[in-house]
Amino acid sequence: MENKYLISQEIGSFRKPKYLSSVFHKLQDTAELERLGGKSTLETIDLFQKTGLNNIGVGGEMFRWEMYEHQANRINGITFYGPVRSFDNRYYKKGSITDDMKRREPYHLDELQFLLKNNFSNIKVPVTGPYTMMDWSFNEYYKDRYETAMEFAKLLNEDMKELKKEWDKKYPGKKFEIQLDEPATTTHPDEMNIVVDSLNKSVEGIENVEFTIHVCYSRDYNLLYDVMNDIKIDGLNLEFANRDTLESGISDDKRPGFNDLKYFNERNDGKKFMGLGVTDVHIDYVEPVKLIEDRINYALKILPPDLIRLNPDCGLRTRSREIGYAKLKNMDIAKQEILKEIQ
Repeated sequence: MENKYLISQEIGSFRKPKYLSSVFHKLQDTAELERLGGKSTLETIDLFQKTGLNNIGVGGEMFRWEMYEHQANRINGITFYGPVRSFDNRYYKKGSITDDMKRREPYHLDELQFLLKNNFSNIKVPVTGPYTMMDWSFNEYYKDRYETAMEFAKLLNEDMKELKKEWDKKYPGKKFEIQLDEPATTTHPDEMNIVVDSLNKSVEGIENVEFTIHVCYSRDYNLLYDVMNDIKIDGLNLEFANRDTLESGISDDKRPGFNDLKYFNERNDGKKFMGLGVTDVHIDYVEPVKLIEDRINYALKILPPDLIRLNPDCGLRTRSREIGYAKLKNMDIAKQEILKEIQ
């Protein structure tokens, strides 16, 4: 029987092989880029499978350069004036909304078709959520931030319906998994109503899909916990390890990065699971198995095992492929050790 406890998942990007990253922008929109993207996706999925991951995401987002630019590039009504620098010293094109937005082409359909053609079913498709798309865009057209977010939500809703239709052709009746990436979620505490309404608009009318929200590096997750029951999602995939110590132990003082799980548990309607970030994607230090076990065991003092999933804090693209592999492998070893005790 398939294990239902501590499901491990890949929830973001992974470092691209040099043969792909070095030519990505030069080969944009060419058949050769599609070929290299497919090759690197299969190589990355093979690596993920060797680490023991239950859910392989979309193979590390090899077909995408950056989460905002990838979607914005496919929308009419957005004008690009120049690049801006992201947190990891990479650059992406930031758009300004200058006209009524409409999708020019699907965001991720070709990526999903590639995965389905290769018979992968343990996948989760990450999409950039409407609030983040709004927050990271300049606006020269819509009346306010609420309207802008809702317009992005309408487009994302159209796109996800296409993804679901494609999934159903291959796996009719099987639940599809979509992750809404929303790193901007808690950056404006007075706009949580926009977060709720735009996410709910995004998922409207899409059935038999497990929807999760992924947020990393929030100053205050409690803002999200306070409204999560109003959002039509099944779970949250969050960052915790980056805020934690590297010391062993399962006491509150040893696991400060995970303390707010208590508030999550208080606010949870009892149905939403937590994707627990147990390895830090911003350091090369490969956390020992024992440390990862302690982080999981601390969470198990608060939440039942069927409401905990395991993942890195975020995507591992800022680390080498070797470091990324080692982190995921240790996560799986820690998981297997704990499963011996709870099953």
